[in-house]
Amino acid sequence: MAVKIRNLKRKVGDAVVSAWPQGWTGSYTGADKFAVGDVGVLKSVKRLDDRLSLIIEYEGREHVGSLQWDAPPSLDEVERVLKAHLGEPTKAVGDLDL
Repeated sequence: MAVKIRNLKRKVGDAVVSAWPQGWTGSYTGADKFAVGDVGVLKSVKRLDDRLSLIIEYEGREHVGSLQWDAPPSLDEVERVLKAHLGEPTKAVGDLDL
């Protein structure tokens, strides 16, 4: 059974939360727009221990987010799929099947 990236979940305490889309961080000035939700274009995917670090471009700036979920699917599988879709809008990436 295929699962979409946007449907990945993880347990935090007693709650089960969505892993996608995560919050995006970056350095902001008063004129910058915050990246919230499925915005921007996926630029980079890097493995950091048991999670993936994602970089998107939104409004001409880079924003960083962390993607962490409870397996399955495996970290290798999600990393492979995301890296195959660099340069695509995060909205489309969230709809990818694993």
